[in-house]
Amino acid sequence: MKLLFFFVTSFFWFSLYTYVPYVAPYAEYLGADLRLVGLIAGAYGFTQMAIRFPLGIFSDRIGKRKIFVVLGMAFAAAAGFVVFFFPSAYTLLLARALGGVAASAWVVFTVLGASYYPADKTAKAMGHLSACNALGRMAALLMGGLAAQWLGVEYAFLLGGIGALIGMATSATVKEKTKKTTQPPSDNNIHSNTNESNTNENDKPPPPTFAELLTVAKNKQLLCCSILGILCMFISFATTFGFIPLAASRLEANQIQIGLLGVVSTVPGIFMAPLAGSFMPKKFGACTTLVIGFLIAGVGSALVAFSNSLPSLFAVQIIGSIGIAIPSTLLLGLCIRDIPAPRRATAMGFYQAVYGIGMFLGPFVMGQISYALGLMTAFIFIGVVGVAGALLTIVYARRGNLVY
Repeated sequence: MKLLFFFVTSFFWFSLYTYVPYVAPYAEYLGADLRLVGLIAGAYGFTQMAIRFPLGIFSDRIGKRKIFVVLGMAFAAAAGFVVFFFPSAYTLLLARALGGVAASAWVVFTVLGASYYPADKTAKAMGHLSACNALGRMAALLMGGLAAQWLGVEYAFLLGGIGALIGMATSATVKEKTKKTTQPPSDNNIHSNTNESNTNENDKPPPPTFAELLTVAKNKQLLCCSILGILCMFISFATTFGFIPLAASRLEANQIQIGLLGVVSTVPGIFMAPLAGSFMPKKFGACTTLVIGFLIAGVGSALVAFSNSLPSLFAVQIIGSIGIAIPSTLLLGLCIRDIPAPRRATAMGFYQAVYGIGMFLGPFVMGQISYALGLMTAFIFIGVVGVAGALLTIVYARRGNLVY
C-alpha cells in the first residue's frame, strides 16, 4: 500500500506541474502586465492559504483522509482543462486558484503518508513523500515541455488534466490505515493495534472536538516552523515557480528549455529531500541545516539578477533549488513532530495554510517590485529574504523552538 500511495503522490504533483513553467510567460503572452502576472502566480497560494487549515480540521474531525485525496485530483483536472478549453489571462487566474484548491489536499496526503510509518519516523516519511513529489514534478516538467514545444503551451494544461484523471482513478484504490483501539491514540500506541479485528466500534474514542483541534495552533514549534515556511515558499514561488521562467523567456529560451529549467529545479529535491529529512539534521542539527538551506536559496535567487545567458541561469537555478529543498523538507517533518496523531492533519493544515501566505505574497510582491523597479532588482530582494530566513532560524533555535 505504501508503494501505491507513493505512485498516487507522484501523479498528484505531475497533474499540477505540467504547465507551471509556462504560467508567467503565457500570462504575458495573453496580455497580462507584470502586476497581473504576479497575481496569477499568487492565486495558487491564496486559495491554499484559505483552505488548508479548515481542511485539516475537518479531516481530523471526521477521521477520513482518502476522500480528500480523490477530490484533490478532481480539482487538479479542472485546473488543467479550463485553460485548454477557454484560454485567457482570467481563466489562467481561475486555473491557478483551482490548482491551489487541489494542492490543499497535500495536507491530507502528508498525514495519510505518515500513517504508513512508525510514529517516530515522521521526518523520514516526509523525506520519502517529498522525493515522490519531486519525481512527479520532474516527469511533469519534461513531458509538459515536450507538449508545449511540439503542440503549443495550451497542451501542457491538457496533459495536466489528463494526468489528474489517471491519478484520481488510481487514488480510489488507496486504503486508509484505520486505527482501532480502546485507549486514546497517542504517538506511542497509535500503530500498535492496527490489525485488531475484534475491537468493538463503540470502544473507539470520540473524535476530537473543534476546540481541541484549534489548540494545536498554540504549539510553539508548529508556529515557528510555519513562519519559516512563509519565507521558504516566498522564495520558491517568487522565483522557481514564478518569475525565473519569465526571465528565461526574455533570454529567448524555447518551451523545451523553459521546461528543462523547471526540471533542474526539481532534480535537487529528489536527492536533497531524503538527506534533509534525516541525515543532515542528525549530522549538523536542525538549526544549522535550515540556515544552510536558506542561505543557499538566497544566494541562488540573488544571482539570477546577474545571469545574462541561459547556461548561467540554469546554473543559479540549480543552486537555489538545492537550497530551497532543504528547509521545505525539514520543516514538513518538524512541524508535526510532537503533535498527537489524531490532530496531525489539523497541524499540517495550519502549517501549510500559513506558508500559503508566502506562496501568495512571493509572486505578488515580486510582480509589484518588477513592475516598479525591474525584474533584476526583485531577484536581489528575494536573496535578502533568504538571509532573513537564516537569521530567524537562529533566533528560534536559541529559544528552543526547533527540536528535531
